[in-house]
Amino acid sequence: MGRMIECIIFDLDSVLYIPSDFLETTLMISVRAMIDAGLKATPKKALKKLEEIRSLDPNGKDHFDQLCFHFNGRHDPIVIATAIERYWDCKIGIMASAPETNRVLSVLHEKYPLAIVSNGPPLKQAGKVVRLGLSHFFARYDSRLKIQKHFFYAASEMKKVKPYPYLWQKCRKDMGYRFSRAIMVGDRFWEDVFGARRLGMIAIKVNQGPHSHETIGEAFEKASRSKRMMAHFMGKHPKQEILRLMEPDHSIPSLRELEKTVAHVEMTFKRGVHGKVTGTVSAVTTSG
Repeated sequence: MGRMIECIIFDLDSVLYIPSDFLETTLMISVRAMIDAGLKATPKKALKKLEEIRSLDPNGKDHFDQLCFHFNGRHDPIVIATAIERYWDCKIGIMASAPETNRVLSVLHEKYPLAIVSNGPPLKQAGKVVRLGLSHFFARYDSRLKIQKHFFYAASEMKKVKPYPYLWQKCRKDMGYRFSRAIMVGDRFWEDVFGARRLGMIAIKVNQGPHSHETIGEAFEKASRSKRMMAHFMGKHPKQEILRLMEPDHSIPSLRELEKTVAHVEMTFKRGVHGKVTGTVSAVTTSG
């Protein structure tokens, strides 16, 4: 008999690690380093402006460039590089995986193929996985090609990011699983739960990190600000169906509960009673 669960897919930020635990400290240290190098601002004003810049594009690559230009009127390479180097020094030293991450992944890796599907610049997101020491959980040796294949998928371009199906389709092509036998583990109603359920996957929402108290209504309202994205999905699903698909199959407070939830899902498959309708699979797996 084949696997009941053919793949478990993880989001990265706020699932395998909690960004907010170290980010504020790291940014403050970086800002102070910029001021020491010649940034014409107080720490309070510089940090406030940096937070504003980051809110517009959290995954942008030029946050410190913009900050320097705003206060100094030009891009000073020394000031900017000082912040970048201090930022990475701090991030490497402070960044840590979410509690129980290594233990849970170790157990699940023995039983199931694992993958990461994450929004954000690929190299930036991959760097987090490497620094956290988690990459081996999402890899498999390909004896035919004689290489280690990594099942890591990230993008920041429109129509490739979650909840668009691009990354999940790419992952499925590489790993050969069926959406109906895959589990998505994420922290967001819109990007992770809706995106996964509309493809027919089982969605487990982890209620940790900055989105842990967000409601479905708030998540839908935030997604609606992207007119282009909302027009795409509203053209495929009525609003009530979208809201229904934003409801996770399971919610857990942390990764500590994931093993038990996965075991429950596997048992329902074995009993043949997992009859919950999780999406319009045939309509979206090829057209997006």
